[in-house]
Amino acid sequence: MKLGLFRTLYALLPGRIYLMEPLRRWGRLPMSWTRHLFVHGTMTIQSGAGRGFRMFNQGHYIETLLFWGGLERGWERVSSGAWTALSREAHTVLDVGANTGIYSLIAWSSNPRAQVHAFEPVPRVFEILERNNELNDRPLALHPIACGAQDGEATLYEGTDNHYEASLLQDTHGKNQKQRSYTVQVRSLDQFLEEKGIDRVDLIKIDVEKFEPQVLAGFQQFKVWKPSLLIEILDDSIAAYVEEFMKDLGYLYFNVDEERGLVPTQRLSKSATYNYVLVQADKVPLLQPWIVQA
Repeated sequence: MKLGLFRTLYALLPGRIYLMEPLRRWGRLPMSWTRHLFVHGTMTIQSGAGRGFRMFNQGHYIETLLFWGGLERGWERVSSGAWTALSREAHTVLDVGANTGIYSLIAWSSNPRAQVHAFEPVPRVFEILERNNELNDRPLALHPIACGAQDGEATLYEGTDNHYEASLLQDTHGKNQKQRSYTVQVRSLDQFLEEKGIDRVDLIKIDVEKFEPQVLAGFQQFKVWKPSLLIEILDDSIAAYVEEFMKDLGYLYFNVDEERGLVPTQRLSKSATYNYVLVQADKVPLLQPWIVQA
């Protein structure tokens, strides 16, 4: 009851983002408090590369964690840290399932010379991605499409109870969740990249709610270029597909523990925090500050 009353009174405060900014800079409020202190408005996130990026805070959970904790103490601390390190030496970066552009903007702010392509098929989310791109003088190449095994159209299912959930697979988030659906354009990355004249990809993130196998199936050039990969693995069937896809390509696997760091592993499987980083041996030195032992 007390927490509910606090949230109600807090929601009535005008200009919360400006009132909370001094407290954010002070940086000593416990997470048990700040996770309830939602704000709305434009905020600046400092990246590990010494420069930052701007984005619009909609008052949702992830933006709240980033507002109060930044990249070092906020949402997906280890995943974003590894992504930052790999971005610094990347020439072409693909963010498949970009959402509002957090990882795309991290890549750009870490390496402004990189070409960063962000793919996001959900219209309402793409609008926010466009807004965040505008806030940073449009450094990203934005594509309102999904990626899959082949070119065409597909039905996208969007959860109405969760701002972040959408998938090309109907039952990804449970049969009982309320959903709306609509048709989106799908492109295979092989065809898309050929059309764009892109002859190299160094780094890619794939976070598409169990559609990762289809994205990889449409990106056979991956096996030639061998980019570093940050991928979400939500179940063991996806893990098995990714392992088979990577067979004999010389990749090293790291399970992302968002509290501890990157944990080397021989096999892929569903894990507590879902994300994995897959790299060639020559990229391991970039990740060394994040690597821990099992």
